Amino acid sequence: MRTNGRCVLLVLALALPALAQSTSGGSPGNAPPKPKPNAALTEAFKDMSGTWACTGSMDNPQAQGTAVKTKSEMKIAPEVDGFAYSGSLHVEKNAVMPAGMKCHIHWGWDDSKGKLVEFGFDNLGSTWAGTSEGQKGDTLVWSEEGAMMGQPAKTRTTVTRKGPKEITVVSEIDNKGAWQKMGEDHCKKK
Repeated sequence: MRTNGRCVLLVLALALPALAQSTSGGSPGNAPPKPKPNAALTEAFKDMSGTWACTGSMDNPQAQGTAVKTKSEMKIAPEVDGFAYSGSLHVEKNAVMPAGMKCHIHWGWDDSKGKLVEFGFDNLGSTWAGTSEGQKGDTLVWSEEGAMMGQPAKTRTTVTRKGPKEITVVSEIDNKGAWQKMGEDHCKKK
């Protein structure tokens, strides 16, 4: 029994390289071309990698019609050879968020939907998933659904490029069929 096990290991050790070579199109010089990330994803995240300093304002849910100033930092980086991007956002403490806010987002391309996709989570318990048709001129619009403060929520995030080192991010929520602005940030790349 022990000899049979060694034989199987030896056969596998000898056969796997040949199998790998045959599935890759033969010799290493004939390897199939390396897949490339979708062009819509590459365009949407062109110049976005790096650290961004943001200032803005958000709607104060405790006093409707008033705004609270915000200051945040966003970091975006390519992942898995450019097939996805990850982002983290840290909002400093303010009157609405005495502990501040932390958020993590992943973006990529979904071939089955033919759209950009995103998934996000924050330390306030919000979660969301969204899609985008891609960059249209200088604007990228995300349509999202998830939960905010324990309630289902539909949101929309519009990212407008002002240049390779400056963007504006506007967040809105669906309030009974009408879009209501939640906040606006002006971000500059550090």
